[in-house]
Amino acid sequence: MASKPRQGIRVALTGTPGVGKTTLAALAAADGWTVVDVKAWAKAEGCVVDYDEEDQAAVIDVEALAKRMPDGERLLFEGHLSHLLPVDLAWVVRCDPEALRPRLAARGYKPAKVRENLEAEALDLILQEALDAVPRVVQRDGTRRSPQALYKAFADAGLGAAKAGDLEPVDWSDRLPIADGMD
Repeated sequence: MASKPRQGIRVALTGTPGVGKTTLAALAAADGWTVVDVKAWAKAEGCVVDYDEEDQAAVIDVEALAKRMPDGERLLFEGHLSHLLPVDLAWVVRCDPEALRPRLAARGYKPAKVRENLEAEALDLILQEALDAVPRVVQRDGTRRSPQALYKAFADAGLGAAKAGDLEPVDWSDRLPIADGMD
C-alpha cells in the first residue's frame, strides 16, 4: 500500500541561540503557522538522550526525532537544530555578535558558552549546516530590524522555489577571534 503524499510545508526557523527565534515563532503562530518548539517536542517524544554539562544543553537525537515528523499545512519548527530535520525551507536568523553577546550573558551562559555561540555566528555555522541539509535557505539579519519587520522579511521571501536575494549578505568574520569580554 502506497503512503499518501505529505501535504503542506515544513519550515525550520533556525539560528544561533539568542538571535530571536522564539519571538519570531510567536509572530508566525499569530499568522496561522503551527509552531513546534523542537526542544519541547524532543522531550515529549523521548528524543532527549543526554545532558551535556559543559555545554549546558540537552542532547537531542535529531535522527530519531526526524522519524516522528508531524504533518500539517504550515509547520514551523523553531530551534537551533531545526534545520537538521527533514524540512522544505530554512529561515536562518542572523545577529551581529556584539548585539548577541549581552543577550547570551543575560541568559546566564558561562563565558566559554557565550564565546562558542558568538564564534558560531561569526563563522556562519548554522547557515552552512542549513545550506548542506535543506533544499531552500533564506537568511535575514535581524540585528537592526524590529521582530515584526524581520518576520515580514522572511514571509515576503515566499515559500516556493529559491529566489535571488534569499541569502541576505551577512559577514561578521572580521570579529574573529571572539574575546570573552570578561578581561
